[in-house]
Amino acid sequence: MNANRHGVQTCRNNLKGKSFFANCLPIAIGMRIADYFLILLFLFFSSPSHAQQNDFGIWSSVAVSHKFTQKLSATLEEQFRFNQNAGSIAQYFTDAGVEYSLSKRFKVGVCYRFINSAQETYYSKRHRFYCDLSYKTKLSKVLLILRSRLQAQQQDIYSSDIGSISAWYSRNKITAKFDLDKKYTPYLATELFYMISTPDKGGGIIDKMRYTAGVSYEFNRVHAIDLYYILQQDRNVNDPVTDYVVGIGYIFTF
Repeated sequence: MNANRHGVQTCRNNLKGKSFFANCLPIAIGMRIADYFLILLFLFFSSPSHAQQNDFGIWSSVAVSHKFTQKLSATLEEQFRFNQNAGSIAQYFTDAGVEYSLSKRFKVGVCYRFINSAQETYYSKRHRFYCDLSYKTKLSKVLLILRSRLQAQQQDIYSSDIGSISAWYSRNKITAKFDLDKKYTPYLATELFYMISTPDKGGGIIDKMRYTAGVSYEFNRVHAIDLYYILQQDRNVNDPVTDYVVGIGYIFTF
């Protein structure tokens, strides 16, 4: 709290006739992001309510991105996720979306994902639609990105009585990227999954947390890779699982 008051006082002292929104709004939002990050750290170190099962997985992806204008871009991605100690395919999906920059700090995105999710004897077909709103600000050498996602998903539409009823989630993610003036960029991220409502499980709970550490490497403006490690924990659910995931992604930009 003292740090927050100091930041606000510094902002007031440095206005000198300049716009409040141009000078103080990024500082205020940056402090809110810091508070949000502390909350996520608290959730990480708090103990789950049930004994956890452990699993190791591998995620791999290939993405193609195209920038139509300085503000508008589109991405198509194919991803495979392996679980059960990387011995079987948990799911594979195709994700397509567009992003639009409202300003240098704010960006919106709309996406669709078609998912094949492994069940005991078949792959469940799932349709996911989601919208993102993200904000970024830079504090010294650290770029902070706060992303809020609203997600709706339907599954087994033609083979389930409740398949046409959407499961709604709110997913909030904070990412810290470290600018080292190199081709590689290390980053840390934390994401909270809030179950708003589902046709079979109810809602109003945080049912998953995801923590990521990784590094992205740009060979040039066209080719890049992303290497990362994920710790993912189920919460407030029966038979929770903790996943330890190693991931690699390739991005082609044109």
